Amino acid sequence: MNAKLERFFRIYNATLTAVSLLALIVVVLDWCQVIQLNGTLGRILISILLLVFASDYLIRLFMARGKAKMLATNTFRLSTIVPTDKVMSPEHVQKVVSSAAAARRRIGEAWHHLTHHFKSRLMRFLRGGGLIYYLGLSAMLILIASVVYAYAEHTTFWNGLWWAIVTATTVGYGDVTPHTLLGRLVAIILMFTGIGLIGTLTSSITAYFTAEPIVSSPADELLKYQKLQQDGVISKKELMAQKNKLLHKKI
Repeated sequence: MNAKLERFFRIYNATLTAVSLLALIVVVLDWCQVIQLNGTLGRILISILLLVFASDYLIRLFMARGKAKMLATNTFRLSTIVPTDKVMSPEHVQKVVSSAAAARRRIGEAWHHLTHHFKSRLMRFLRGGGLIYYLGLSAMLILIASVVYAYAEHTTFWNGLWWAIVTATTVGYGDVTPHTLLGRLVAIILMFTGIGLIGTLTSSITAYFTAEPIVSSPADELLKYQKLQQDGVISKKELMAQKNKLLHKKI
């Protein structure tokens, strides 16, 4: 590169840097409401700056040897020539933030309602017929039986656990069987426990599907929305709207 061309590029880069700083200052002043870019002069200034940056980008793209590489590695330069005066205005940013906050509240309320509904149904199923207590008792007996079987049959705890689960669920594969008196006594206890477990599970399923649905009163619904408001899921305004809806529904 000769001296004249090198000097030209130095002046060109310095001028482009100055224009970039000018554009940054203009944006900052507009955000601070010192100047207004919505007028005719402001739009002309923005158009000139965009024209300068677009010309620079197109010139560099034309002179580049690897144009695909430049497009992939200079996305920031490309973003500077995209008009964003409408998109990045303070009013638009505030609207986006408000919409995001409202969406977060709606998602939080829906998630809270979904988890609460699932939890209530799960607990109603587990408590039907005393299944939750029988499951706890069965789990404790399975662990104890696994330890006793491993000790009596001189095997590992995991083999004992596998045998205890297979026996308690009345599957009985027969791949692992007890040979000692202690192991067989534990097997008998687990067999009767498994029969009771299957019966309790069947009764719980029947009780769950045949039970009459619980109808919540408006007072219960209002307490639920008050809890959501206290947890920050919904706002006070949304709480009052739901309260008015429940009162009109009651009338």
